[in-house]
Amino acid sequence: MLPWIVLGCAVFAYGFFGLGAIATLRHTKRRARSIEAERLPAVSLLKPLKGVEESLEENLESFFTQDYGGPIEIVFATAEPDDYALPVARRVAARYPEIDVRFVLSDPDYGLNPKVANLAGALRAAKHDLVLQSDANVRARPDYLRRVVSELVEEDGALLSSMVVGVGERSPGAAMENLQLSAMIAPSTCFALHYFGVTCVIGKSMLFKRSVLAELGGLERVKDVLAEDYLLGRAFEKAGRRVILSTTVAENVNHEVSIDRFMSRHARWLKMRAVIHPPAFVADLFANPVGLGVIATVLSGFDVRFVAALLALVIAKASTDAMLLRRTRGEAMPWKLLACAPLKDVLLLAIWPYAAISRSIEWRGTRLRLGWQTRLRPDDGALAVRVARRLIGRVG
Repeated sequence: MLPWIVLGCAVFAYGFFGLGAIATLRHTKRRARSIEAERLPAVSLLKPLKGVEESLEENLESFFTQDYGGPIEIVFATAEPDDYALPVARRVAARYPEIDVRFVLSDPDYGLNPKVANLAGALRAAKHDLVLQSDANVRARPDYLRRVVSELVEEDGALLSSMVVGVGERSPGAAMENLQLSAMIAPSTCFALHYFGVTCVIGKSMLFKRSVLAELGGLERVKDVLAEDYLLGRAFEKAGRRVILSTTVAENVNHEVSIDRFMSRHARWLKMRAVIHPPAFVADLFANPVGLGVIATVLSGFDVRFVAALLALVIAKASTDAMLLRRTRGEAMPWKLLACAPLKDVLLLAIWPYAAISRSIEWRGTRLRLGWQTRLRPDDGALAVRVARRLIGRVG
């Protein structure tokens, strides 16, 4: 009986996943028109740097070659004066002397979230009220800035977040990463918006008004949390400010990603979801038809009917993944790499129970622990060690 129940959950999961695909098709049909050049406001582009990302030079250069009619400046920030990314950024900036560029040193002790600390340094140096923050591994198409600014202006928004798609895969791990971004996380944001009216903010690329952020308490309110993007989005909405999920995608470049790194990154993401929104964390499990189909097949003793059902789920899910890739990022994935999709789903299912109970993360070389709403604190060891320390302290 149990194998049939799990198989039923797998079929339900494919239907649930399909609703996300439908929401993605609906969302990406919308196209914001570009406004006239004279209406385009000045923008500060903030680029926090940390080490040399894949294709870093090309990623940074894509922001210098934007087809944008308004004034722009680019602010690079790093917490380390000898960061390996700095020479790359300076080399790119030297090729575009007509663009206003500045380099700032951020305070690494601003907060426990190193990305927010770096962003705070860049934000202090920015001249304009309208700010686009994007990670160093994000590449922008030439019309990206014009499109997102037009969308924010036309819809009278205060904060805009882009769907993030993965591009450039050359290894199985990178293919898994790009599949998860383009065919799972991006559709999840569309699902939340179109079925529940929730606008998910992803910090890979955010356009916002710094004056509104200042009214809400600035980055100080998120300096010690991991999910700063989500919490900033909620703060803007609670203040009655319009938050937009853009129809224009931001490209996260992943060429050579190890499978270990893929699993580590998404274990961290799952842990964030578990402490921010437990129902969404559970929903992740029930949006994994292949993983549940594998469990049903194993429980059945590899009954031929279950094997056939699993094969059907694998084909249906991979076909939907392929469609979503073409829809979100505008290009297909080579079939030999798309074949990694079932393995990706099984690996994600395998780390789900771990993410449900673990609150320890390693981020940029630092061990931290997650509290409610992803509040960070230094990691002081496993549960048994922490309990022992408290008991010893009380005895002492």
